[in-house]
Amino acid sequence: MSAAVLAAFVGCGANGTVTGMVTANGEAVDSGSLVFQPIETGVKPAIGYIGNDGTYAMRTAGDEGLTPGEYRVLYMPPDQREDENGRPIGKPPKWRSYQGPAETVNVVSYENTIPVELEKR
Repeated sequence: MSAAVLAAFVGCGANGTVTGMVTANGEAVDSGSLVFQPIETGVKPAIGYIGNDGTYAMRTAGDEGLTPGEYRVLYMPPDQREDENGRPIGKPPKWRSYQGPAETVNVVSYENTIPVELEKR
């Protein structure tokens, strides 16, 4: 068996990892989380928390990686901080009026670097 055929055979069905940078209006988004919601039924969704520098890494339940395929990207802004009576504290989160991109993303086997540009609602 040739190396190319063997490599293609070994790659069949392998899950993928996804990392990237989240931006809005050219600026790094520094809070919130992303959900990769699969288009295909029966596939696990994944979640990734956005770091202070805008980077994220997706995880699935069981952390076995994402099944290759198409995903809708949802952005979840951080919750507004509240006092013990439920009143907002401080400024509302900067990115609360943004959402994930309209187009889907494609996850392939092994490593994926997928930049995400949020859109104003």
